[in-house]
Amino acid sequence: MEGKFVTTTTDNIHEITSVVGIDDDYLPQTFLDAVVITRKLKVEYLWIDSLCILQDNMNHTNMDSKDDWEKESKLMEEVFGSAYITIAASCAENRFQGFLNPRMPRRFRGWVLQERALSQRTLHFTSNQTYWECGEGIRCETFTKTTNRKAAFLGDSNFPHSVESFKQGRQLQHYHDLYERYSSLSLTYSTDKPRAIAGLEKRLMTALKSTGGYGIFQSNLHRDLLWQRRNTGTSLRRIIFQPGERVPSWSWMAFEGEISYMNVPFGDISRATDISSPFGSRTNRDSEEAGVLSKRTYFQAPVHTLIGDNLARLILDDPERILPRPLMCVIIGTSRQNISNPPRYFALMVSPVKASEAEKRYERVGVAYLLEGEVLIGEKAEVVRVQ
Repeated sequence: MEGKFVTTTTDNIHEITSVVGIDDDYLPQTFLDAVVITRKLKVEYLWIDSLCILQDNMNHTNMDSKDDWEKESKLMEEVFGSAYITIAASCAENRFQGFLNPRMPRRFRGWVLQERALSQRTLHFTSNQTYWECGEGIRCETFTKTTNRKAAFLGDSNFPHSVESFKQGRQLQHYHDLYERYSSLSLTYSTDKPRAIAGLEKRLMTALKSTGGYGIFQSNLHRDLLWQRRNTGTSLRRIIFQPGERVPSWSWMAFEGEISYMNVPFGDISRATDISSPFGSRTNRDSEEAGVLSKRTYFQAPVHTLIGDNLARLILDDPERILPRPLMCVIIGTSRQNISNPPRYFALMVSPVKASEAEKRYERVGVAYLLEGEVLIGEKAEVVRVQ
């Protein structure tokens, strides 16, 4: 054997499996440190993604690698949910640096969020000290017990069991916070965005007793659709997926970049009743890959014309994109009006895409908070497909 075994590929899998294990000399330092911890805990087996899943062709042109990746990525919930402990090399910059050494910072990967949430307990090796995290809380080397609402939600050993007892508003806040955080993390392959959180999303659907996918839940469909670009000075970049794996434009999983959610008040907002759900009567059992490869990637809704172009409360996913006029939107919710308060509209901005005259198709391009007089309401609106 020559060099370091950083990944298992179709070229070296026979060499790796033809010997009794892998000699320590052929593992990078971060892997070696994980082996040390595993042995100290007297645990017999260690799962390392890049060694346990074929990695040589993440662009999916090699069928053996693609099939192995498709198979194993679906099992992440089982792998991390059943693990005795998860080792988080939080201070390691890469696989070669290690984490049982002088303390150094490390960037957070997108896959790690799901691994942390699905694990029963996690041992974090950071630049300053070691942290133990489980359902009872977080403790560090100095025996201090830390309290953090978001960390407690992620650290729940039965994640996301705690969310079941929450009221709707608190449920929304917790998983919206989770998705906002996930959108800020990095992935080596942007097309992994739905997969790297699929196991977590499946757990959430069970806890919320809801169908869903692509980061959207049927039980909170309207509010979940109203995500937006977080920073005004940046833009969201559409991810190019393989044919058959395309994520719809109304999902934040279709984009690279940080998101947040529109601040929609509870109690005084009427949800639009003329939007057909993209999920129908599908249950979470019908889709083993929550948010991935769903057959229905569209919903139908009436589109409305915006009046004028000077709309300060419009947030486009790509502010540099030139949209055809007139601007169009799908109304998601309306504030209840009275004499002193005219209606306000929470809407998705949409733009037409090429399609036949028989079936007009639109895609999401942003969100808007509209005042009375800024959108044409009252006349019969055309129903289109938003994909």
